[in-house]
Amino acid sequence: MKQKVFHAPIILKANSDETGEFTAVFATLEVIDYDNDVTRPGAFQDGQETLIEPWNHNYDEPPVGKGTIHEKDNQAIIEGRFFLDTQSGLEHYRVVKNIGNIQEWSYTFTVEQASQGKFEEQDVQFLEKLDVWGVAPVTRGAGIDTRTTDIKGAKPYPNEHACRLRPPSDFQADSFRRITREHEGKKYSVIMGKLEGEDSMTEQAYRYPKDIWEAAAARSHCKDHDGSFEPASASSRAKQPEDQTVKGVSSEVIKTRIELIELED
Repeated sequence: MKQKVFHAPIILKANSDETGEFTAVFATLEVIDYDNDVTRPGAFQDGQETLIEPWNHNYDEPPVGKGTIHEKDNQAIIEGRFFLDTQSGLEHYRVVKNIGNIQEWSYTFTVEQASQGKFEEQDVQFLEKLDVWGVAPVTRGAGIDTRTTDIKGAKPYPNEHACRLRPPSDFQADSFRRITREHEGKKYSVIMGKLEGEDSMTEQAYRYPKDIWEAAAARSHCKDHDGSFEPASASSRAKQPEDQTVKGVSSEVIKTRIELIELED
């Protein structure tokens, strides 16, 4: 299963202190996201009930709320309610309320239907039908990487060396695109986005396929661009049987992480 992270403020209902009710956008449709996926309209089941999972998808704790998913204006929205009659639910509500506009959301899901194709002249995977298991408030930056690495081992990346040029928080969350370039005959990916308050695209990170790039060559290229380098992990998770469960949760239940914003802290 997979995860996506989306930056969006929470909208609290007028009497939310009594009900714990809120509305949040947790995904954008018809854009190329960080892993070259495009989520199609209709991918989310309108009216599907799902859990509000604990902070950073902490599977050791019970759910802190529940909600209903809807699609509107190329956005996936959850109409949710924190369980204010539980200590954890009340704490989550208070924290999210105080964080306000810098809140980020992550959703866990399985892909039930997908296809390959081109979008904006790029090769992408179209996500056409998803089953959402839960939506959770998550922490920015290293906090996300810590939890997601614990789930997936997403950093270091199993198949790519990474070069971080700028913090993801500098960018508009839904503006990222991934393109391909060549250097000395070797292809690498460029993550680009729009800085806050700007319309032009700025480079945020590079990715180097480890079957094409030696770590030393990728590190040198990254250094030439004043980036922060992270080599790919030594082996792919697909070859690690000990990773079939994490904290008792099957790998069939835990999702890989896909971000709408770059999180390489």
